[in-house]
Amino acid sequence: MAVAIAMCKLQYMVRAGTPKGEVVEEEALNFEELGLDPRLTRALLKKNIIKPTPIQHKAIPLILEGKDVVARAKTGSGKTFAYLLPLLQKLFSESGGPRKSGPSALILLPTRELCHQVHSEISSLLEFCRVQVMVVQLLSDMSVQDMNAALAGPPEVVVSTPACISGCLSKGVLQVSSVQDSLLMLILDEADLLLSHGYEDDLKNLVPLVPRRCQCLLLSATSSSDVEKLKKLVLHNPVILTLSDANHPEDEIIPKNVQQFLITCSFDDKLLYILALLKLELVQKKVLIFVNSIDMGFRLKLFLEQFGIRSAVLNAELPQNSRCHILEEFNAGLFDYLIATDDNKGRDQKSNDKPKKNSTKYLRRKLDKEFGVVRGIDFKHVFTVINFDMPSSPEGYVHRVGRTGRAYNTGASVSLVSPKEEKIIEEIKRILGDNGGNDMSNYIAPFPLLTTNAVESLRYRAEDVAKSVTRFAVRESRAQDLRNEILNSEKLKAHFEENPRDLDLLKHDKLLSKKAPAAHLLDVPDYLLDSVTKEARKMVKLSRAAMRINKTTKRTLFNKGFGKSRDPLKTFTAKGRSWKFKRNGNVGRRKRREGKMTS
Repeated sequence: MAVAIAMCKLQYMVRAGTPKGEVVEEEALNFEELGLDPRLTRALLKKNIIKPTPIQHKAIPLILEGKDVVARAKTGSGKTFAYLLPLLQKLFSESGGPRKSGPSALILLPTRELCHQVHSEISSLLEFCRVQVMVVQLLSDMSVQDMNAALAGPPEVVVSTPACISGCLSKGVLQVSSVQDSLLMLILDEADLLLSHGYEDDLKNLVPLVPRRCQCLLLSATSSSDVEKLKKLVLHNPVILTLSDANHPEDEIIPKNVQQFLITCSFDDKLLYILALLKLELVQKKVLIFVNSIDMGFRLKLFLEQFGIRSAVLNAELPQNSRCHILEEFNAGLFDYLIATDDNKGRDQKSNDKPKKNSTKYLRRKLDKEFGVVRGIDFKHVFTVINFDMPSSPEGYVHRVGRTGRAYNTGASVSLVSPKEEKIIEEIKRILGDNGGNDMSNYIAPFPLLTTNAVESLRYRAEDVAKSVTRFAVRESRAQDLRNEILNSEKLKAHFEENPRDLDLLKHDKLLSKKAPAAHLLDVPDYLLDSVTKEARKMVKLSRAAMRINKTTKRTLFNKGFGKSRDPLKTFTAKGRSWKFKRNGNVGRRKRREGKMTS
């Protein structure tokens, strides 16, 4: 019992500050000493970024010197700012020069979500710097007219995917001559994913057009054969930089501030175990849950709904606008549980059967090939990652777990491992153990807070509800959710651009079940809990209170002026509120006038 509580304290109590004192060296320079422009340092202060991370400390001076750089550092270590800051500094120094015919910098990323994130980061920096630098984001589904409009000017920085840039070049939207004359910096972020996402041909078409003078940067969280291939393809005499070069020889694949746990169970019992973790509140919120298929994501959502646990789903078939809004809501703390589909395996699989265009199978296959949520996305304040389905490779595990413990905050991961998944977990343990040179049990330990009695007390309820979540219910809910998101994304896009506060009314954690959750399933009676579970549950709640994590971001803060059940589509009338107010005001003046006459 004491061991369990001690591990609970270790996992959840230490959140504020830097848990690893050795991460921030005493000799680390500040941003001014790295030679950054004062406008950039002021922008960083406004974003509450005080000191550079180790990779920024080493990479920024090298990039400012104009050297090609290959930078490898674990996820969440600040690689994005390591190249954005020197890029903007170079653009600032060139402002006022002769007008160019094309972009000065190309930032290429493997997924739309990463493009959106990097575009947002660079835009926020420029907003604080108050400098006129044009940055655009190009997406494959944009029309030729929209692409031409975005590239008019032209912009100094283009953020996109390799496939989109290749398409722009083939369609003549982006001229080859303008690229060769203007391009000064090419940045390949998440480089180890670019080739695995099928961008090899696109990059091979682009590389011959890159001028010799162009500075090339390649950033990655892991080393792989794909990174080596890209390095030979794009870079010239690069400086190889890893985090261990930044005075951190003890660098590990997964940082020590992230504790890793596993629960061994059968595949059929996974729903039971995740119910116990969430309903008994044995893991700290916010929670990011990974599954391997879209259907499993909806099955899990429908299952949890019946116990009063609301969640949102994130997958490749949702419209881009909806995916971005789901991420924004989750990062803002408007809901605590996000079920993300990591279906990279399905991206490479090819089927011999060709369904008809009108069939359901055809509609399901219209997935966004540029979708990706496992790599690079900066989820804010995710305390726990749960692998409901294990990834297909150790690399996938590393990047999933990397969604927590970012910027040297502490975090935890819990993996539900079935007998068929024991092979992959053993491979993960071997890699982690070989890297650290210590006992493998120090890296992935059994989850200590969940007892067998606590799990068995929920078995009857869980199995009864699981039977009701049929394939037909999953298919129907999936279609309903897709219809709702398409409506939200397309029909209301123009209105919500003008009225951003109304956007919060489009909740992504709505109930999909047609039946309301049964009242007896919403709470777990005390008589079902053993003393160990009660004490562990109490400790997690106390640690949450100690960290001052509260519900200050409830939707009601964003819904002022709207009734609890008001539909955003029914709040707009031709008459409006001003007419009603004026009418009431006239009545009041008339009554006062009548009162004076009688007196």
